[in-house]
Amino acid sequence: MTQGILPRVWAAILLLTLAGTLLIATVASAASSPAGVWTGTIKSAQGEEWEITLTLDKSGEDWSGTISDQLLGELQLKNVKVTDTRISFTFRPDNAPFQSNFSGSYIAADDRVTGSFSMRGASRFVKFRRAPGSQLPAVGTTTSEGIQEPARIRHNYKFAVTGRISNWATLHVVKDEVPTINTLTTSAGGMDGTLRYNVLDGFSIFLRGFRGGQNFAQSEEVLAQIDQVSLSSETYLKLDGFELGVMGYLGNLLMRNSKFNPYLTATVGQVSWALSGNGRGSDALVLERQPLQGDDLCAAGGIGTEYQISEKICLEAEWLWRYFMTKDTDFWPDVDNTWTNTHAWSLSLGVTYGFF
Repeated sequence: MTQGILPRVWAAILLLTLAGTLLIATVASAASSPAGVWTGTIKSAQGEEWEITLTLDKSGEDWSGTISDQLLGELQLKNVKVTDTRISFTFRPDNAPFQSNFSGSYIAADDRVTGSFSMRGASRFVKFRRAPGSQLPAVGTTTSEGIQEPARIRHNYKFAVTGRISNWATLHVVKDEVPTINTLTTSAGGMDGTLRYNVLDGFSIFLRGFRGGQNFAQSEEVLAQIDQVSLSSETYLKLDGFELGVMGYLGNLLMRNSKFNPYLTATVGQVSWALSGNGRGSDALVLERQPLQGDDLCAAGGIGTEYQISEKICLEAEWLWRYFMTKDTDFWPDVDNTWTNTHAWSLSLGVTYGFF
């Protein structure tokens, strides 16, 4: 049992978690550079595909590079211009009457170069990926031997779905050591489903629907001490709803070579709650002709980790503090001694699949 912890303390923890996820995303996105070796596939007007290799080097403030494929061989780049987000250069194949131009962008968060080659009005789009083993200068990643390999891309997709099962353990918060209906709850199972969008490789937003609650597996003698309503070991507190949240990933900052990718997360949302008399799905208990149910705000904050199984599939484990504003003075005149807001720990295990 936790004593004397006020909701504003938990709200402060939630805000700190949210600030932490934003800071992580900012640091992670600043820790890369377009210098290195890149490979991409280009398609001709006839539909034929071939691979090209782009090398970008930086010496002081000056950039240089080469481009090569099986037909052109290796050509030196000219007029190379590189900023934090834009890349452009020209080159001229042997015996070609006109030069070719490239104009594109460098996406630091995904460590990716994209753009178009053009010559005499015809253009071809190409997406480059960093070649395995390619090195680049990165903020905070230099070692005594020199430049360290860049962190790999952990989310090679923008959208993903996650399905999880969970155990909602009780977290009892009391005032002046006075037990309430909330302190008679015990753990119960839950589940949730998430649609996620990776804004950056190290930062995502998500929409989640959850289904959970709390049991009342106490002795009948203890439950009978609450005389306002008829509680029993079959009573169930339903807590279902949806939430909007963020995740900030720590893997490329703490364990660059590991398949584990820990994160901080925070959410806000709405919960539909009901104090049911005979298990989940049964009718809500009634107090003074009013069913004990409602729709209120909820929030959560916690930590978790991914574990990469393949390029598109990750296992996920998460430990979350959940807070539900079930307190209602319309039902309970003396909420501090009878019924107040609900807290729970949520330990979840699930699978994430990236699909686009």
